[in-house]
Amino acid sequence: MPKIDFTSKEIASLKSHFKKEYLRLNSELNQVKMLLDKFEKHGPIQGPEPFKIRTRTAKGEPAKKRGPKSVWGDFILTRLRARNRPMSYDELITDAMSIRKIPETHKKSAKASILNASFRLRTIHGKITTVGRAGKKDKMVVLIKWLQDDGSLKPEHGRAFKSMMGGKAQRVKMRSIPISPYT
Repeated sequence: MPKIDFTSKEIASLKSHFKKEYLRLNSELNQVKMLLDKFEKHGPIQGPEPFKIRTRTAKGEPAKKRGPKSVWGDFILTRLRARNRPMSYDELITDAMSIRKIPETHKKSAKASILNASFRLRTIHGKITTVGRAGKKDKMVVLIKWLQDDGSLKPEHGRAFKSMMGGKAQRVKMRSIPISPYT
Protein backbone atom coordinates (compact mmCIF):
# COMPACT_ATOMS: atom_id res chain seq x y z
CA MET A 1 0.00 0.00 0.00
CA PRO A 2 1.48 3.38 -0.96
CA LYS A 3 2.35 5.86 1.74
CA ILE A 4 0.63 9.26 1.61
CA ASP A 5 2.45 12.26 2.99
CA PHE A 6 0.44 15.19 4.33
CA THR A 7 1.72 18.64 5.15
CA SER A 8 1.14 19.99 8.64
CA LYS A 9 -1.41 22.45 7.20
CA GLU A 10 -3.38 19.56 5.56
CA ILE A 11 -3.28 17.57 8.79
CA ALA A 12 -4.65 20.52 10.76
CA SER A 13 -7.42 21.03 8.17
CA LEU A 14 -8.43 17.35 8.25
CA LYS A 15 -8.39 17.33 12.06
CA SER A 16 -10.62 20.37 12.16
CA HIS A 17 -13.01 18.91 9.61
CA PHE A 18 -13.40 15.57 11.43
CA LYS A 19 -13.86 17.28 14.82
CA LYS A 20 -16.71 19.35 13.35
CA GLU A 21 -18.28 16.21 11.85
CA TYR A 22 -17.93 14.38 15.16
CA LEU A 23 -19.64 17.21 17.06
CA ARG A 24 -22.41 17.51 14.46
CA LEU A 25 -23.16 13.79 14.42
CA ASN A 26 -22.96 13.56 18.20
CA SER A 27 -25.51 16.37 18.63
CA GLU A 28 -27.85 14.71 16.09
CA LEU A 29 -27.51 11.42 17.94
CA ASN A 30 -28.34 13.13 21.25
CA GLN A 31 -31.41 14.71 19.67
CA VAL A 32 -32.60 11.32 18.34
CA LYS A 33 -32.02 9.74 21.74
CA MET A 34 -34.00 12.48 23.46
CA LEU A 35 -36.94 12.04 21.06
CA LEU A 36 -36.88 8.26 21.49
CA ASP A 37 -36.96 8.69 25.26
CA LYS A 38 -40.04 10.91 24.90
CA PHE A 39 -41.75 8.34 22.67
CA GLU A 40 -40.94 5.54 25.13
CA LYS A 41 -42.97 7.35 27.79
CA HIS A 42 -46.05 7.07 25.56
CA GLY A 43 -45.76 3.33 24.91
CA PRO A 44 -43.64 0.88 23.02
CA ILE A 45 -42.29 1.88 19.64
CA GLN A 46 -43.21 -0.32 16.73
CA GLY A 47 -40.69 -0.74 13.98
CA PRO A 48 -41.43 0.24 10.42
CA GLU A 49 -43.39 -2.19 8.30
CA PRO A 50 -41.26 -4.16 5.88
CA PHE A 51 -40.97 -2.39 2.56
CA LYS A 52 -42.23 -4.39 -0.40
CA ILE A 53 -41.01 -3.48 -3.83
CA ARG A 54 -43.78 -3.83 -6.36
CA THR A 55 -43.39 -3.12 -10.00
CA ARG A 56 -45.89 -0.74 -11.47
CA THR A 57 -47.53 -0.48 -14.84
CA ALA A 58 -47.40 2.59 -17.06
CA LYS A 59 -50.64 3.79 -15.43
CA GLY A 60 -49.05 3.54 -11.97
CA GLU A 61 -51.00 0.48 -10.85
CA PRO A 62 -49.31 -2.50 -9.20
CA ALA A 63 -48.35 -5.13 -11.79
CA LYS A 64 -50.17 -8.45 -11.72
CA LYS A 65 -48.72 -11.88 -12.43
CA ARG A 66 -48.96 -12.65 -16.10
CA GLY A 67 -50.40 -15.68 -17.77
CA PRO A 68 -53.00 -18.21 -16.74
CA LYS A 69 -52.69 -19.95 -13.41
CA SER A 70 -51.68 -23.59 -13.56
CA VAL A 71 -54.51 -26.03 -12.84
CA TRP A 72 -52.14 -28.93 -12.22
CA GLY A 73 -51.19 -27.99 -8.66
CA ASP A 74 -54.82 -28.12 -7.58
CA PHE A 75 -55.28 -31.34 -9.55
CA ILE A 76 -52.40 -33.04 -7.70
CA LEU A 77 -53.68 -31.93 -4.29
CA THR A 78 -57.27 -33.02 -4.99
CA ARG A 79 -56.16 -36.42 -6.33
CA LEU A 80 -54.04 -37.05 -3.24
CA ARG A 81 -56.92 -36.07 -0.96
CA ALA A 82 -59.42 -38.14 -2.96
CA ARG A 83 -57.30 -41.28 -2.90
CA ASN A 84 -56.08 -40.60 0.65
CA ARG A 85 -52.89 -42.54 0.05
CA PRO A 86 -49.44 -41.91 -1.45
CA MET A 87 -49.41 -41.84 -5.25
CA SER A 88 -46.62 -42.31 -7.76
CA TYR A 89 -46.01 -39.81 -10.54
CA ASP A 90 -47.13 -42.43 -13.06
CA GLU A 91 -50.46 -42.80 -11.25
CA LEU A 92 -50.94 -39.03 -11.25
CA ILE A 93 -50.20 -38.86 -14.97
CA THR A 94 -52.55 -41.76 -15.74
CA ASP A 95 -55.32 -40.15 -13.68
CA ALA A 96 -54.77 -36.83 -15.45
CA MET A 97 -54.96 -38.48 -18.86
CA SER A 98 -58.25 -40.24 -18.06
CA ILE A 99 -59.97 -37.53 -15.98
CA ARG A 100 -59.06 -34.64 -18.29
CA LYS A 101 -59.53 -36.77 -21.42
CA ILE A 102 -56.09 -35.90 -22.74
CA PRO A 103 -55.16 -37.76 -25.93
CA GLU A 104 -52.15 -40.08 -25.87
CA THR A 105 -50.31 -37.71 -28.22
CA HIS A 106 -50.21 -35.06 -25.45
CA LYS A 107 -48.95 -37.41 -22.74
CA LYS A 108 -45.45 -35.92 -22.82
CA SER A 109 -46.69 -32.36 -22.16
CA ALA A 110 -49.12 -33.55 -19.46
CA LYS A 111 -46.26 -35.38 -17.73
CA ALA A 112 -44.06 -32.26 -17.91
CA SER A 113 -46.86 -30.11 -16.51
CA ILE A 114 -47.51 -32.48 -13.59
CA LEU A 115 -43.80 -32.77 -12.77
CA ASN A 116 -43.42 -28.99 -12.91
CA ALA A 117 -46.49 -28.40 -10.72
CA SER A 118 -45.35 -31.01 -8.19
CA PHE A 119 -41.91 -29.36 -8.06
CA ARG A 120 -43.56 -26.02 -7.23
CA LEU A 121 -45.82 -27.64 -4.62
CA ARG A 122 -42.81 -29.32 -3.04
CA THR A 123 -40.21 -26.54 -3.11
CA ILE A 124 -42.11 -23.25 -3.14
CA HIS A 125 -45.43 -23.96 -1.43
CA GLY A 126 -44.29 -26.82 0.81
CA LYS A 127 -47.58 -28.73 0.48
CA ILE A 128 -46.24 -32.08 -0.74
CA THR A 129 -43.09 -34.13 -0.45
CA THR A 130 -41.80 -37.41 -1.81
CA VAL A 131 -41.13 -40.60 0.09
CA GLY A 132 -39.36 -43.72 -1.08
CA ARG A 133 -37.47 -46.79 0.00
CA ALA A 134 -33.77 -46.52 0.77
CA GLY A 135 -31.71 -47.35 -2.29
CA LYS A 136 -34.69 -47.40 -4.68
CA LYS A 137 -35.38 -44.90 -7.42
CA ASP A 138 -39.18 -44.90 -7.40
CA LYS A 139 -40.84 -42.36 -5.11
CA MET A 140 -44.36 -41.61 -3.99
CA VAL A 141 -45.96 -38.18 -3.62
CA VAL A 142 -47.55 -37.46 -0.22
CA LEU A 143 -49.14 -34.48 1.45
CA ILE A 144 -47.04 -32.83 4.15
CA LYS A 145 -49.88 -33.23 6.66
CA TRP A 146 -49.54 -37.02 6.28
CA LEU A 147 -46.09 -36.87 7.87
CA GLN A 148 -45.30 -37.14 11.57
CA ASP A 149 -42.88 -34.80 13.34
CA ASP A 150 -39.94 -37.12 12.69
CA GLY A 151 -40.63 -37.12 8.93
CA SER A 152 -42.12 -40.63 8.70
CA LEU A 153 -45.59 -41.32 7.34
CA LYS A 154 -48.53 -41.51 9.75
CA PRO A 155 -49.64 -45.12 10.38
CA GLU A 156 -52.67 -45.14 8.06
CA HIS A 157 -50.66 -43.75 5.15
CA GLY A 158 -47.61 -45.85 6.02
CA ARG A 159 -49.68 -49.03 5.61
CA ALA A 160 -50.82 -47.88 2.15
CA PHE A 161 -47.21 -47.15 1.23
CA LYS A 162 -46.06 -50.59 2.38
CA SER A 163 -48.81 -52.35 0.41
CA MET A 164 -47.83 -50.51 -2.78
CA MET A 165 -44.04 -50.37 -2.47
CA GLY A 166 -43.13 -53.03 0.07
CA GLY A 167 -40.83 -51.86 2.82
CA LYS A 168 -40.64 -48.91 5.18
CA ALA A 169 -41.12 -45.40 3.82
CA GLN A 170 -38.30 -42.93 4.21
CA ARG A 171 -38.69 -39.27 3.54
CA VAL A 172 -36.49 -38.13 0.70
CA LYS A 173 -34.28 -35.23 1.70
CA MET A 174 -33.42 -32.45 -0.70
CA ARG A 175 -29.82 -32.56 -1.84
CA SER A 176 -27.95 -29.34 -2.28
CA ILE A 177 -25.85 -29.35 -5.40
CA PRO A 178 -22.81 -27.09 -5.21
CA ILE A 179 -22.72 -24.66 -8.09
CA SER A 180 -19.26 -23.99 -9.42
CA PRO A 181 -18.51 -20.49 -10.70
CA TYR A 182 -16.51 -22.16 -13.50
CA THR A 183 -19.39 -24.08 -15.08
